[in-house]
Order: sequence, then C-alpha cells, then structure tokens
Amino acid sequence: MKLIDLKNFKDLYQLKDNENLKQLAQEIRFFLNDFVKKNKGHIGSNLGVVELTLSILVYYNLDNSIVLFDTGHQSHVYKLLIHGIKKFNTLKKFKGLSNFQEIQESEHDWISTGHSSTSIAYQFGYALASNKENIISIIGDAAFLGSYTLPGLINLQNTNKKTITILNDNNQAIGENSIKIKDMKMYIESLGLKYIKCNDGNNFDQLFSAFDQAKKETKHVFIHCITKKALGYSGEEILFENHSLEAIIPNNYSKLVSSELEKYFTKNDYLVCPAMISSSNFNNLKNKFNQNVIDVGINEEFSVLTACAIANTSKKTFISIYSTFFQRIFDQLVHDVFRNNLAITFLIDRGGLSYGGGVSHHGIYDLSLINNFNQAIVCQPYSINDLKQMVKQAYITNNKQFFLRYENLEAIEDGSNSQFEIGEWEELIFNKTNSTTLISYGNVLNEFKEYIEKNKLNINLINARYINPIDTKLINKHLNNKIYVYEQVINKNNLFTNIKNKYNNFNIYNFSFDKINIKHGEKELLLKDLEMDVESIIKKILGV
Repeated sequence: MKLIDLKNFKDLYQLKDNENLKQLAQEIRFFLNDFVKKNKGHIGSNLGVVELTLSILVYYNLDNSIVLFDTGHQSHVYKLLIHGIKKFNTLKKFKGLSNFQEIQESEHDWISTGHSSTSIAYQFGYALASNKENIISIIGDAAFLGSYTLPGLINLQNTNKKTITILNDNNQAIGENSIKIKDMKMYIESLGLKYIKCNDGNNFDQLFSAFDQAKKETKHVFIHCITKKALGYSGEEILFENHSLEAIIPNNYSKLVSSELEKYFTKNDYLVCPAMISSSNFNNLKNKFNQNVIDVGINEEFSVLTACAIANTSKKTFISIYSTFFQRIFDQLVHDVFRNNLAITFLIDRGGLSYGGGVSHHGIYDLSLINNFNQAIVCQPYSINDLKQMVKQAYITNNKQFFLRYENLEAIEDGSNSQFEIGEWEELIFNKTNSTTLISYGNVLNEFKEYIEKNKLNINLINARYINPIDTKLINKHLNNKIYVYEQVINKNNLFTNIKNKYNNFNIYNFSFDKINIKHGEKELLLKDLEMDVESIIKKILGV
C-alpha cells in the first residue's frame, strides 16, 4: 500500500497485512525524510515509531480509543495518518498544523503537548472520566524519567479501568540519556503494573504479539517497546544528536553565552541543566568539567532544588533552562531561591517567540514570573558586546539572583567594546530634537534601528538591556518625549510595568502580547497577524 492511496486512516483498522504495512512504513519514511529536508525539524523520534504508530491504528479502533503521544516529537506519523498528506504539509506554518499534538486539531487528539512527561497524568484523568475502551499513552525513555511520570504510574492503581502505557525506548534523549532505570521490569512490577517486553518495536509481528498479550490482561499494562531512533534516515545533512535537522545560526546568542562562560568557569563552579545540555550548547563545558555540569533529565523543578543546595555551599551556581520550561519552576523560585536569598544565575535560552514550536514553546512568560521578585537582576543582550559584559557580570556578581535571557537568533555585531554597569541602558539612535522615544531590548532592536535609519524617522531608540534595574537616569533624559516600550513578552509584569511603577504620570505606551494562545507560523506572517511587526509598530507610533 502506498501512502498516497490511503484516503482514510480508518482503513488501517484490522489490516494485519504485513507486506502492505511494510510498504506503507517505507512510504512514510520516504515522505518524512523529504519533508524534513525541505522544512527542517524533528525527525529522529518520528522515524523510530513508524511501525509502532501504524500498529496502534491497525489494532485499536480510534473511535473508541484515546491515544496520547508524550512531548510530541514522536507524533508526526500519527498526525500524517490522521490528517492526511495535504494538511500535514501545513505543519508549523501559519494557521497550519502544530509541530506537536493539540486537542483542538481533531477529535482524535486528546492532549496538548510540547512540554514532556505529561501523558500518563492525562491517561490517569481519562481513566477516571472517559468511557473510551482503550486509553493508550506513548512516552519516550527520556520523558519517562521526567517530572510527572512516577506519580502518574502510581495513581493508575487508583482506577479500576485498564490502561496501556507504551514506553518507546530508543536509549536516547536529545543527546545522551543521562539517567536510566537499570531493571525496567522490576521497576514496573513493583508499581503493580503488568510488564510486557517488545524487543523489536519496528517489527509488526512483535508489536501485534505484545498487543495480544495486553488484551488478555485485566489490570494496567506497561509495554516496554525497543525502537531505533532515526531508523531509515536518508538525508545528506547530519542530524543534531540523531534527533532533528536544525537551521545553522552563526553567532547564535546561545553559543556565545556558553563560550563566554567557559572563560570564567572553574572546578569550583556548577551548572545544572534539565536535559538541554546539547541544545543549549554546553557539551564542551561538560567535557571540560564533567562532574560540575549536571544533566538531571527532564526535571526542571528538581534542577532548581539541586542548584539551591549547591548555592547554599557558597559555590557559584548556574542553571541553563529554556524559557518555555521556565514556568515549571515558579514554586521553587518562591519557596527556595528567593525565600532563602540564594545567589543563582539563570541562563534562560530561547526567549521570545518560537515560530515553529508554537503555543507550547513560546518564551514569553518567564519575565512576568521573575518580575514578582523586585531584587532580581534581569537582562537581555542586543549585541555581542552586551552578551560578553553580561556573562562576566553574572559570574562576578555575588549575593544576587541573576537572570540572563537570550534568543535563538544571531547576535548583533555592532563593533562596540564599551563597558557598562548593571542597569545601564544605551542610546542606539538619539537626536535632542526628536519628540518620540522607542525603548526595547534584544535582537529586534536591530530591525527597528535599520527601519528608522532607512526611513529617516525622528525617533530615538534605546537598548534597555536591563529589564531590572531600569536606567532612571536615561529615562529622565527622555521624560518630555512620548515614550513607547516594545517587548516580545506577555503584556503583564514586564519592562513597561517596571517603568510605569517608577514613573506613574507621563506619556508612556506599551506594545506587547495580549494573547495567551499565540499559535505558530513564519515570523513575518505571525508578527503581522499580532500587529507586532516593526512596520506596524512604527505606523502606530507615527499615527498613520
């Protein structure tokens, strides 16, 4: 059977024809390889679950089943079969399909993913409240060791309804899987679940045999399924950590942060990271200081608690974390970091919009959470010089919480090597005759700068590289102007708020995101739809 001939995924139900299924699996791999070659993105996990996904659709009637793919890196085969080729080709595009599972996309999507380790909790909830016959979660071996899986498995025992949890075990995370369970069978059986092993999760006969065994059981079933990540990858470009095909960004803020930190890092310092050592570019640092750079797996809350203990021994302590995962640690910020006034530096990667990742991966909430704590130092670099100075400041600053956030973009080389103090801003464009001032931070400043200069506009432009503390001296200089603050974060508790709290009664206007459910898509289309693109903002400022 060819993929193009499959008109409806329901035609797969009870189609236990190995030759047809093998041909279809080959067609799917060919399609995914071609798609990622053109569009980049996640492919390793998806290629590994082709047979597993097909087998689920063959064995279980989706009209009476709930299928939950954890994280979403492994859901592309499912999305392709459920939605068809035409709709799948809109993946990550503006108003197209999400990169991950989303409840709103179809009646066969029962979970909104992107953040990992959530599927078994959903599975437990559906076991309590749904009348569907089969409730199946598919979770990768790295996500399985994450935040919520153990309580999920334990709580499954509190329901009478049988569920099926499938561990997609390819012995890899994004990079090395840093933590492992030595005896999975013993572990699962100790929790009261029935353990079934599928030694080859890329073999239809073995998959169907495992499902047959599961069908006979009356209690909760755990299928340990061994798969091969990136099986059948045929691209010329090497996958990043056997996981995804990434666009190369020269002078990426993240790469520069890691290389700058290496200049200061010693054997007495520690960096803790929840599973993103590779993608945040700290592999080299880990190779140099293997015992001091700690990957705790997909456990953001745990990573902060670990860092708190280290900081309490007066060691210089860093945490590297994606902005989108930052909201998971709010409890630890309140209860452990700030309550005990522990000096920790947070390196917040992927700040701002995640155009391909969409609603689950936008880095727009961290600032609002941090701003609850007035004493924190919060900054974001515009230029390479900004970044270098900030990393140095983070390293030498003691007895403070330091938050350095940055984007997955190319840092701007402005030729500057000027020194500046914490809280000191920079005028990128200034003319004393201008009656309008625009304040912003991060990479977008370069777009504003080019647009203002090209169109010879009478607008001052300020690089507010510190969100806290703010540069009151520079603001005072512009107090007689109309002041606009542009931020690619949520419109609560941000830089605008900090300025407004200090200066209550003067002309200041805010441009930020007022939507909490921002989708995905190409940068130009998404920002224009949000009326947050540079041209739209300038027109609003000029009143045209």
